[in-house]
Amino acid sequence: MRIKLLFYFSICCFAISCSTSEPTTRDDSSSPDSDSDISGEYRDEDLSSAERMLLSTRSQLSNHYSDNMVEVPDLYMQEIVVDERQTDPYAGFRVQLLSTRNVAEADSVRDYFVAWADSMIAGYEPDAYVVFRSPNYRVRAGDFQERERAVHFSGMLKSRYPDAWVVHERIEPSNVPADTSEIRFRSLEELKFEQEQERQMMESDTSAVD
Repeated sequence: MRIKLLFYFSICCFAISCSTSEPTTRDDSSSPDSDSDISGEYRDEDLSSAERMLLSTRSQLSNHYSDNMVEVPDLYMQEIVVDERQTDPYAGFRVQLLSTRNVAEADSVRDYFVAWADSMIAGYEPDAYVVFRSPNYRVRAGDFQERERAVHFSGMLKSRYPDAWVVHERIEPSNVPADTSEIRFRSLEELKFEQEQERQMMESDTSAVD
């Protein structure tokens, strides 16, 4: 009789243990999610209102920039090259006529060139300068911001100054020829006309004195 009771008791205990194992397993499987949700709630509760706003704004900005990443056009990635003439109006070119150690010779060449250019060149009235670079005095003419115009002017002067050549120099912006001006030699007709005008002016001055 006792053996039967023990047998029935053991069967009942086994049945009870089997019926409670499945819910326990399900509860355990769902516990990580619930724990994480609970821990997240506790983390939010620990934050102040300002900290919550900052965290939310940072997340929104992160999502915005990650979703709107675009490639910068190559045009904006190119190196910006600034023309020296735009930043320094005194940077330019002149034509060197002579280099000598004799300052008197340099002054004479400068004065002669100014007088000659005034009568022979149209479209531009170039000035001439004596620049000392030890040990020589250099006579340089014209003021140009564009090298191409300085080269053209140098070519015009080579018939009278064979050693003329273009040099990089500090210039006078007020003496730079206009972009629309055409630098050229005066024609024979223009020279004759000017000589005739000068002769008439001299005659009128003479008659006025008499």
